[in-house]
Amino acid sequence: MGHNKNLKIFHTADFHLGLHFRTHPEAQETLVQARYETLKRLIDVANEKDAEILAIAGDLFDKTSMKVSEIQQAVQAINRFEGNVVLVLPGNHDYITADSQLWDRFKKEARDHVLVLDEKETVDLSEYELNAVVYPAPCHAKHSAENTTGWVIDVDKVSGNMHIGIAHGSIKGESPDFDERYFPMTKRGLEESGLDIWLLGHTHITFPDKPGKRDIVFNPGTPEPDGFDCSHEGRAFLHTIDEKKSIQTEILSTGSYRFLRVERTLNRQNDLEKLLEEFQKKEYQKSVVKLSVSGRLDPDLYDQWLDKRHQIRDAVMELKLDDSGLKRKVTEEQIRKEFAEGSFPEQLLSSIPEENEDELQMAYELIREVKG
Repeated sequence: MGHNKNLKIFHTADFHLGLHFRTHPEAQETLVQARYETLKRLIDVANEKDAEILAIAGDLFDKTSMKVSEIQQAVQAINRFEGNVVLVLPGNHDYITADSQLWDRFKKEARDHVLVLDEKETVDLSEYELNAVVYPAPCHAKHSAENTTGWVIDVDKVSGNMHIGIAHGSIKGESPDFDERYFPMTKRGLEESGLDIWLLGHTHITFPDKPGKRDIVFNPGTPEPDGFDCSHEGRAFLHTIDEKKSIQTEILSTGSYRFLRVERTLNRQNDLEKLLEEFQKKEYQKSVVKLSVSGRLDPDLYDQWLDKRHQIRDAVMELKLDDSGLKRKVTEEQIRKEFAEGSFPEQLLSSIPEENEDELQMAYELIREVKG
């Protein structure tokens, strides 16, 4: 495998360059550019790790209609890879067609060691000083009920070479693809194809999440979080393969921004103080946060919440807040303040013990609704 006994493959996928987000304009621009910055950073890491192969297993771009300047920005980063060869596979978002302007432009800008794997045919890497053969399974459409790996099993595999599959699509049991529209594959089918390793893309979660010695099917997940379904910090794989074709895989943390779901219950002063303190942590500064708050607070604490929640908004990149489940606790003092003594609402609410919080809250809200 070249001049080294070990082969190092830096494996990534699903950058979705050009992806747009449903956020306010400032955050939108930051998140769009972050994906390009992550690509540049990953090239630097791949170079630092002395990887011979950089594999991008589909969906480098979010769509087939990219601006020339955007394609150039991506290729310029990839051209800086110092290893032997870059393998770029068209995925289901940046699929290849007969008249693909995206990939035609990409090839024009790319250096000689950057290969677009747009055909279902073997690619011998001997001219890149590697004893390896690549078996690509590119996507030719956004959706397909069939994957493009079927041809691989029938190819004679020369012993002594490293046989590397690279594909893009869902894996049954691992990927959310209930209608089987995204080039569905099975782990077993890939394992029985006669190859030594499969480098996959498409699913934005990482699997296996704890790679073992017997694993040969790998999907790194997106390198830069792209939504609330992505709970990890952005990841890539570094596979080190020895001369006996034993694979060791390191999971690398790669992302800059996070999408976080946070649920908290506020019932007392300490809860409110803890929540405000929590959002002063540095990790929240680069996060889009979906915060859901519930509970019951004494009237003065509830007013404090209304007054101080802007502190949370200021501490994060963007806040999507739902505090409809947070209620102002109904107290005797509040009842007397809002309703005339002896009135029907005052008598009704005063007759419900304060410890029956749910019943008291419901009655209070109903009265407020009728009154409003």
